Amino acid sequence: MSGLWVVVSGATSGIGRAIVRRFLAQGLRVLALARDVGALTILAAELGALGNGRLRTAVCDVRDRQRLEALAAEVGDVFAIVANAGICLQARLDHEAADAVWREVLATNLDGVYHTIQAFRPRMIDEGRIVAISSGLGKLGRAGYSAYSASKHAVLGLVKCVALELAPRRITVNAICPGWVTTAMSDADLERTADERGTSAEAERARAIGEIALGRFVGP
Repeated sequence: MSGLWVVVSGATSGIGRAIVRRFLAQGLRVLALARDVGALTILAAELGALGNGRLRTAVCDVRDRQRLEALAAEVGDVFAIVANAGICLQARLDHEAADAVWREVLATNLDGVYHTIQAFRPRMIDEGRIVAISSGLGKLGRAGYSAYSASKHAVLGLVKCVALELAPRRITVNAICPGWVTTAMSDADLERTADERGTSAEAERARAIGEIALGRFVGP
């Protein structure tokens, strides 16, 4: 297992960063993908010692299939793919930016998952693992989040189909639907909601926590 690769997109912050750290701690080789070269540099500096030469970082936009395929050609056998990269933008249907938000979010959150799987799937070993990060909004709806929620619902459909196609190779394919996690993305989401409602991020956080049975956000 130690000679195999794990591919993680959206690897530099929040959930993705925590996933990279865990895989490195388990002795796996990790290809960490993200769009921000500066964030990748920080990731390599902070986790490089833990990886002990097993961490490779690469600038990559998951909307870019050719870039993903080029990276896939450079690595060895792949044990797992974690399609984590995603963005959260909101726009009500009557907002002038609604169509642009729709295209941008679907391109990253849905097309990006598809492209990541398609690029690295040929390098996967039998009995490998694919995990796509969906969202609690992959099962629910929320006003102003049509693009985001639709993209995350669609990821669940994609995962169900890919799981059936790859079952003969004993590759398991699953999705995770996180609720509120303390990340930069969730902080930005709370800020946007507060601006829209004329409240504060602290008030929106308290409202969200009030809807959680455990009464807290979780850590990544």
